Amino acid sequence: MERIDDLQCKGYRIIQDTEAFCYGIDAVLLSAFAKGAVKKGNAVLDLCSGNGIVPLLLAAKTEAGKLVGIEIQEEAASLARRSVTLNQEEERMEMLTGDLCQIEELRMKGGERLAHRFQVVTANPPYMQSDLQNPDSKKLIARHEILCRFQDVAKAASFALDSRGKFFIVHRPKRMAEIISILRENKLEPKRLQMVHSYLNGEAKLFLIEAGKDAGVELRILPPLVIYREDGEYTDELKEIYGIAYP
Repeated sequence: MERIDDLQCKGYRIIQDTEAFCYGIDAVLLSAFAKGAVKKGNAVLDLCSGNGIVPLLLAAKTEAGKLVGIEIQEEAASLARRSVTLNQEEERMEMLTGDLCQIEELRMKGGERLAHRFQVVTANPPYMQSDLQNPDSKKLIARHEILCRFQDVAKAASFALDSRGKFFIVHRPKRMAEIISILRENKLEPKRLQMVHSYLNGEAKLFLIEAGKDAGVELRILPPLVIYREDGEYTDELKEIYGIAYP
């Protein structure tokens, strides 16, 4: 079943399939973390784009000149294209159906290759490593490294980025050491890191990281981002990210 959700930002909306993988808070946090790096006229690429939530949010929040998403599942990419039309963003946005592992062969409108054309790349990749062998499941493909590994995501980001361009990801803390190692192997130097906690005194559930292509070594650790107050309500910072009015 399909539904149209309000993104609570400048009237933008998204079409979602409730039987597939609907976007979660990680995509919202990723777009908020990356938006400050998107300058007027910049080209932005979103890998593992799903139904296009991250580029849609960045279209609403920034003055990017071009936003492109890559998604391997045609049904999800088709939903994203319909959301682009719904928001009248056909001039700025393009959703490609394709395999990021074959990014060197993918082309944008006009036949332009994706190589070294983007100032910002984002990714909310599959988090879980597993031996699951059911590539027909929409949700499994979104959550598990069945059709691509993080090595493939980092390689694609490095290929697409201009020198000194920025790569933003959200991922699980238990894989942080591995993720940082893979980023550096692909000339993507970690520059900013922020841990995300459900509650102030709880363990981190996610992390956000910015890496610079061909950048020097210097990593800033930002204050932690806490999602909920003790009473279960969103923190003020989360309300601001979601555009929720303060009482």
